[in-house]
Amino acid sequence: MSAGDWKDLLRASQEGDLGLVEYYIKMGIDPNYQHPEFLTAPLFESIRFGHLDITEFLLKNGADPNLKEGFGTDTPLSVAKSVQNKAAIQLLKQHQMSSSTKPSTDRINKILITGGNRGIGKAIAQQLLEEGQKVVIVSRDGQQGRAVVDELKTSSGNPNIEMIQGNLSSIAGCQALIQAVKVKHSDINVFISNAGVWMTDLQLNEDQLEVSFMVNYLAPYILCRGLLPILQANGPARIVNVNAGLYVKGKLDLNKTPTGLDFGPIHSYATTKLCSVLFTIDFAREVADSGVTINAVHPGVINTGLGDSPKLISKLIKFVKRFWKPPTYGAQAPSWLAISDEVEGVNGNYYNEMEVMPYIDVVKDKALQEELRLRTEEILNKSMFKK
Repeated sequence: MSAGDWKDLLRASQEGDLGLVEYYIKMGIDPNYQHPEFLTAPLFESIRFGHLDITEFLLKNGADPNLKEGFGTDTPLSVAKSVQNKAAIQLLKQHQMSSSTKPSTDRINKILITGGNRGIGKAIAQQLLEEGQKVVIVSRDGQQGRAVVDELKTSSGNPNIEMIQGNLSSIAGCQALIQAVKVKHSDINVFISNAGVWMTDLQLNEDQLEVSFMVNYLAPYILCRGLLPILQANGPARIVNVNAGLYVKGKLDLNKTPTGLDFGPIHSYATTKLCSVLFTIDFAREVADSGVTINAVHPGVINTGLGDSPKLISKLIKFVKRFWKPPTYGAQAPSWLAISDEVEGVNGNYYNEMEVMPYIDVVKDKALQEELRLRTEEILNKSMFKK
């Protein structure tokens, strides 16, 4: 490689000539090379001069999103932040996650994913299959679930995917799913609790519980506890609790929330996610040193089917969703937490994508965690007593 060629690539990156950048990359010029005279790389220059198309092309063709500039400490991300290039910041973060979530384990796990027939759950299944893992998706609709299994076998090239039918909208449905998993898939060692709903109307299930409280909080609670014995038997094992950053807006009223007496489309969604975080912390303490870990993760602001309905609020949500990231992006952090060696043994954390985020003070309250657990057990015992 001649320095002249490298200088031409650097100049084309500064001037925004994508055609020349493509030409020099095809000629074999290393996009990460830093000449002793200049101590910078084309990626840095494309960001400084605002040429996002070149930044994206370089990242897709070998440019390192974590490269250090010269002998200093600047990275492409720090440069993007210094010039306030928001589009480049988002692009770099996406590529950093993509490189970080490549397979980092030789172990083949068997992974159960709720809500694996659509949205983030389906994208998680796809990514884990591509990484050589075994996957079982839970789908309420058996026909739809089987179609997704066939689709993912083809698209991933990995035949190790199965479907199990399960209904998380009732206590009985969750208990039936646990029994089915114990019979058919007693060798699972990872559980990704992904299924969730965003209700725009107050609806009660057969247990007279508000549906989002049931699906977003109570179902994971029941499943985690019910599947714990087989996870321990197959340890080391992991539970990944897919959550939402909106949990910080939740306000729990143990006398009203379970039955929707305080229902509001955004309030109830946020509060059920708050309950899920309270459970994650409480359960992490319970399973410490048991061979099973549990962590919660906000996968990013992702465009899925949550909140879709003819209601006005849903139409507003749908409009905003056009600017959100795709499910493939949202799959990266949960998949990483499920199998990466980097997080082996990590327990009780909350991740904002792939970065640990401190819990807000409300959910660190052990008394509130205990109150929620006792109220939950009261609900479950009442359900059993009715039968």
